[in-house]
Amino acid sequence: MEAMAAGSDDAAREVATRFAPRVLMEIRKYLGAQIRSKFDSDDFLQDVWASFFAEPKQKRAFGSRAQLMAFLTRMAQNKVIDVMRQRTRTQKYNVNREKPIDDSKQFDKSALAGTQATPSQILMSEEEWEEFLKKQPVAYRRIFILLREGKTQMEIAEELDLDPRTVSRALSRLNREPPQ
Repeated sequence: MEAMAAGSDDAAREVATRFAPRVLMEIRKYLGAQIRSKFDSDDFLQDVWASFFAEPKQKRAFGSRAQLMAFLTRMAQNKVIDVMRQRTRTQKYNVNREKPIDDSKQFDKSALAGTQATPSQILMSEEEWEEFLKKQPVAYRRIFILLREGKTQMEIAEELDLDPRTVSRALSRLNREPPQ
């Protein structure tokens, strides 16, 4: 204790090593569950040591280890309490306002899935369409393209100047082909 008060780095390192577990235990005792995910207790410990060693040597003189431990634990408590107040009582940093994205009480997760096709599904569909058209006779390709665009059988027959029965035969061929 005297060597630390005199400014010895080795003595200060020994004090930090010896008292750190108890100070850390005190920090963890006061650190609330909602703040634990935001702050590491070791950060508070480092803050305690930084504040302690920033004090003038005269203020770091303690008569016993018990007095030093009481001072360090009180300093740790105050640092944690200050952060807890800031993170639970102020509007700007209030952790109680935070809502988890996957809060199962708030959302039905199955309803969050999109109903639209994904880009990869669209691309796969386009590839399948191209493969399908390659396998069709040239005469039927234009019929299937117009059908995909939403035209009726009569509109297709008129646009391609075909008999409506030709369009029907092409569509019946489509229904007979086995799925791939």
